[in-house]
Amino acid sequence: MDGLFALLAAPPAVLVGVLGGLALALLFHWLAPTGTDTASAGAWLVGLGAVAGLLWQWRFPKDKQK
Repeated sequence: MDGLFALLAAPPAVLVGVLGGLALALLFHWLAPTGTDTASAGAWLVGLGAVAGLLWQWRFPKDKQK
């Protein structure tokens, strides 16, 4: 449980994921055909980017504890 709180207290990884998801959402909005619901797709991409940032921080922590 302490590991989860440590992940949530480290926002840089989440911020990078959110910015990556936002970039993908903007690209999707720009390339999607007219009439496509880009708002919900963009929200999903930003959310998945945040989760990817958390998973990256969890998998590759900066301080290696042995």
